[in-house]
Amino acid sequence: MSQAPRQLSLFDATMLVMGGIIGIGIFFNPASIARAVPSEGAYLLMWGLGTVAALSGAMTFAELSASFPRTGGWYVWLREAFGGMTAFLFAWVVLLVVSTGACALVARFMGEQISALFGGGLRVEVGSAALAVVGVTALALSGLKSSALFQNLCMLAKLGAVFTFVIGGLALFADPPAAVEVAAVDRTSKTLGGGMLAASLSVLFSFGGWQLLSYIAPSVKDPQKNLPRAIVIGVAAVAGIYFLVNLAYLRVLGLGGLAVSDTEEVGSMAVRMAEAILGASHGATFVNAAIAVSALGFLVATLITTPGIYVAMAREGLFVKAFGRVHPTTGAPALALLTQCGLVLAYLAYSLFDQTAIGTLTKAVVFAEWIFHCLAGLALIVLVRRGTADRPFKSPLYPLFPVTYALIAAAVVIGNLFATTRSEPAVTLLGVLVLALGAATYVPWSRSVSRR
Repeated sequence: MSQAPRQLSLFDATMLVMGGIIGIGIFFNPASIARAVPSEGAYLLMWGLGTVAALSGAMTFAELSASFPRTGGWYVWLREAFGGMTAFLFAWVVLLVVSTGACALVARFMGEQISALFGGGLRVEVGSAALAVVGVTALALSGLKSSALFQNLCMLAKLGAVFTFVIGGLALFADPPAAVEVAAVDRTSKTLGGGMLAASLSVLFSFGGWQLLSYIAPSVKDPQKNLPRAIVIGVAAVAGIYFLVNLAYLRVLGLGGLAVSDTEEVGSMAVRMAEAILGASHGATFVNAAIAVSALGFLVATLITTPGIYVAMAREGLFVKAFGRVHPTTGAPALALLTQCGLVLAYLAYSLFDQTAIGTLTKAVVFAEWIFHCLAGLALIVLVRRGTADRPFKSPLYPLFPVTYALIAAAVVIGNLFATTRSEPAVTLLGVLVLALGAATYVPWSRSVSRR
């Protein structure tokens, strides 16, 4: 069976980690976090706690990646630690919702920015979204290295946009604005606990994405050294960037200025930031372009890596065998890439009739996704105890980081279930149904595939 050639350098891998994390969230998540907390100190504290969670996850994934540098990454660890059904449910949720649904939402959001820049309305919005998905898939079919190079360019453009905010905000504004009181009705929650929960979810979503590199582990040169290095360096670099950009937000807008009303257009906070730095005539254009490039970079990072899960499933007998084949020269898993592309396009087409359905479905499986985050932390502990993990990279103070990561993920699952069930019980039910359908599919599916 053909194996993917080792194509990615440490720099490529690190940029891929950063590109998977820095998406569109940093341009509007700060607003929801500011609405949820009572002070600037609490606001920065939430980002600090997010850094702790991200570094705990990074150390856990770094150790697992170095011990099992195999295609599929996270999927492989779950199968090794907890068996086929757990791994299948993870892949089920990723394929049907987490990856494809998220890519459809982000592509559509990118299309909105392009439409705002050039006009054309709904046709340009959806057409550019679909064109981006098809274009990234075509690029991935030509080889991982060319895709990574394009992602590097997107990442550098993202960094340029973010550091425009950092340098402009910290250098041009000597004093923070006068405090702006935020009405209680504008806050996400009227209780401190509820506000902290809402803020923590937004912060954690802003940090998510370091797992993508593990899906294509064999494509990284010297993976047992470079995988953990790329993951830890990438997450630490993003944490530093987020700290600086949030200082700039507070310097220019203040907490009250960040906590824009829910009725305002998404991204308006970033527009006001850009207008303060670049002038009223350029602010909106700058933010539209920055978000579009950031969204495109996220699509590249996600679409080129996630098929590694389906390749691993096929090679281990839990998916159609043809999905396990890769091109002998490019290393591209053609069938996996094309199937993923088709699902994302189907979501985009459906969004023409119901723009909220994809967002609702993606929100419904948040708790399910974080169950697998919790299991990743537990998987490292289980595999180390069994003696099946080689551990060429050992996280400091083991088992501090995997335990911390598992506890944080468990808290997210419980908090999300509690909050969503209370406010939107139908959304929780939908998420449970997605998992139940996957569990009901597993046994007959695994038997039918094993006979082929």
